[in-house]
Amino acid sequence: MRIVIVEDHPMILQVLTAALAAMPDCSVVGCSSAFDGIAACRDGADLAVFDYRLPDATGIDAVRILRADDKTRHLPIIMITGDNDARTRLDAIKAGATDFLEKPVNIDEFRLRVRNLLALHEAQKTSEEREKLLETVIAAAGACIAVVDASKPDTPILFASDALARFSGNDLGAVLGKGPLAVLQEDTRSPAMRDLEAAIAARQAGACSLELTRADGSRVWTQVALRPVPDAGSLARFLVITLSDISDMVEIRAAHDRLAARMSDIARISGAWFFEIDAACCLTYVSDAMASALGASTHRVQGVHVDQLGGRFAAPARKGQPLSTLFGAPFQSVENELLTFRLPDGQVRAVQVNIVPFKDAEGQFAGYRGYASDVSDIAQARDIAARASRAKSAFLATMSHEMRTPLTAIMGMSEVMMRDSTDLEQRTNLRMITDAAMNLSDVLGNLLDIAIMESGTLALNSVQFDPVDALDRAMRIHRHDAQVKGLEFDCRYLGGARGRRLGDGPRVRQMIHHLLSNAVKFTPQGRVVVTLDLGTSDELTITVTDTGIGMRPEELAAAFQPFLQADDGIARRYGGSGLGLSIVRWLGDAMDGSLNLVSAPGRGTTATLSLPLPEIVNSRDEIDELDLTGQHILVADDNRANRKILDVMLRKMGADVTLCVDGREAIGVWQTHPFDLLLLDINMPEVAGTDVMRSVRESEALRAMPPVPALAVTANAMPEQVAQYLKVGFDGCVGKPFTRATLASALRELLCH
Repeated sequence: MRIVIVEDHPMILQVLTAALAAMPDCSVVGCSSAFDGIAACRDGADLAVFDYRLPDATGIDAVRILRADDKTRHLPIIMITGDNDARTRLDAIKAGATDFLEKPVNIDEFRLRVRNLLALHEAQKTSEEREKLLETVIAAAGACIAVVDASKPDTPILFASDALARFSGNDLGAVLGKGPLAVLQEDTRSPAMRDLEAAIAARQAGACSLELTRADGSRVWTQVALRPVPDAGSLARFLVITLSDISDMVEIRAAHDRLAARMSDIARISGAWFFEIDAACCLTYVSDAMASALGASTHRVQGVHVDQLGGRFAAPARKGQPLSTLFGAPFQSVENELLTFRLPDGQVRAVQVNIVPFKDAEGQFAGYRGYASDVSDIAQARDIAARASRAKSAFLATMSHEMRTPLTAIMGMSEVMMRDSTDLEQRTNLRMITDAAMNLSDVLGNLLDIAIMESGTLALNSVQFDPVDALDRAMRIHRHDAQVKGLEFDCRYLGGARGRRLGDGPRVRQMIHHLLSNAVKFTPQGRVVVTLDLGTSDELTITVTDTGIGMRPEELAAAFQPFLQADDGIARRYGGSGLGLSIVRWLGDAMDGSLNLVSAPGRGTTATLSLPLPEIVNSRDEIDELDLTGQHILVADDNRANRKILDVMLRKMGADVTLCVDGREAIGVWQTHPFDLLLLDINMPEVAGTDVMRSVRESEALRAMPPVPALAVTANAMPEQVAQYLKVGFDGCVGKPFTRATLASALRELLCH
């Protein structure tokens, strides 16, 4: 609290200041002249104390000046004088002094009066603030509000909001003092207006809807509400009248009525099934079309329980459930539930149902309203599409097996011959054969990946792998093509020391391969640079930058669409299937990573692939050669070339190999000889590899034998197929075509665990 004390006697000023300064939350400003005190009060004060006799003016003059100023009009002022004169006291009170004290001042009395006046002033300020707040809220809300004096016969308006004045077309001053009915400017005494007039006269609460005329002549539907204060009848001192624009509500109600009539007509003349059921699952309304389809009239169908309609759930999971379970607790909306109905003419129709619950006036669940449409043609098309999808999957699986099996022979025999050949030209030719086979394998793998992408069945295999080795292998594949084109082809390593990471290494190599393939393919001259950033322990970044043809913005936007290339000329000139980037984006998303492309025509492209692959602490490097000395391995494959490849590769690793031409022979050989490892083809005649595995595991269980490690070596290596192999007892899978390195890696992982 800020208190101004004006006293020309220094000692008295000091005493009074000290007396008030000791009060909590009080600050005192002392002045020795009247006009200094006036200025101090205008700067902000909660209370002022003026001596009567001052050198430049009297305290009474100062009070008159302060009372004439809007800022200090309500300031509490105590007048102090040494003149015990009734005239002086009377003049001070007339001038506007709040209190009066005579010298010598009793300090305790002085403090008490100051406290009382401060409390009164604080209450007054709070009241003014609340009044101002209320006026501001009313003004901000744009509410039409009036307060009338109910104690007077003409109920004059004591308070009116600006919005009410604007509504009546008058100034606020012109509204005050008038009766409320005059402000409404309604000449026609409608029944609602007469009821309102009676309620005002009786000082009762009430409300009515009126179509009133605004000041601008427009008509508006208005809700007029009347509330007596503090109570109705003779106790009412005031009446609060509020006006609310309900034109939109009236229009909505009218529109609702029009819509209801329209929907009724539509339901009557259309073939749609509209219906309503109550909380007991009995029909309370059906459209004519629905009743006709069910072979009855609308009044015969109404009241029928839904379980008597002959409907069935189409979803296998709900087979046999009564139809009423669709409408039970917890009473939620249902969208696109597929049902089947057998109609009286014998047809079975597929019907798609959408329902929403509704409540009664008390807020209790009252039933459902719904709409059903005949989707038999759509359901038939869906079934055809599902059969086509299954046929496509079967075709892809067959194509995978039929193409990967000869590819295994081509790649495997080429690799074996390269290792044994000392003729440089022959090795070069064999390398070309191997590269061509690997390219074909990549195309096949891309097609299968697209199928997996569409089905959403990708399964990632997180194991330890070396990202530097993955990059080196991918670089080796594309280095020859880069050299033929005269490109600078280089890789750089950033960040920390080389270390192993946890993730799907083959998929990471596949992504690098696709990025490099695109960069080399679309760069006629210049360079392709790969940067592997190992800077963080939780993420690695691969950046491939080329100086190739680049892409326009619209081409960049479509770059991740499978089978899509910029134009036919690009496809003819550069080749490719247009799958690489879409597969990289798909695999990156599956690994919670990101792929970003920056490109411009003629300025090349930069692809940045970031993958969250955590570093493996204290990891060990795997050696390329795997020593299988002393290991007796059973190989079963109906393809002679594949048996030959496995035999040569395994024997070069030091293993002792027994070859079987089919599954039946494999079972017989296993029963008579102990083996350390089984490598079984899956698609063998008569007895498949999975049947061989089941027989082995069952026999081991009966003999209490430890399970022999087993790998499926097959061209059918899609995720769902591999999952089935693991389920019947295999420990892993080697997909065809394979190389000596991939075979050794699978064997190492199996035998080390």
